[in-house]
Amino acid sequence: MTMPEKEPGFWVALLAWIRGHQADFGYASLAALFSLWRNAWGKHAWSRRLLDALSCSTLAFFSQPLLMMVEGLFHGTLPASAPQVLAIYIGYVGTDYIRARIQSFTQRKNGE
Repeated sequence: MTMPEKEPGFWVALLAWIRGHQADFGYASLAALFSLWRNAWGKHAWSRRLLDALSCSTLAFFSQPLLMMVEGLFHGTLPASAPQVLAIYIGYVGTDYIRARIQSFTQRKNGE
């Protein structure tokens, strides 16, 4: 049985997928960079700073599909730079702030 990483087709498919999502990786990198800058002078350990940057970059990676879904729900159009702005926002405010806002919203909706 051959391992998938030893097949040339695997690497071609992986590189094609990365190339197809090049803009999303750019948004994710931008969010991670802003998160690291925000946490650079913080009192947290580097492991927590890197974890926050990874979380922010993951959220930003999926910002493009999320914004496309929002466009479809509200039958509107957003500017092409909207994912980039959202990635900067995610990196700037961080995952702790986003989690707190989501918890507050769900608690209000549940009547807590």
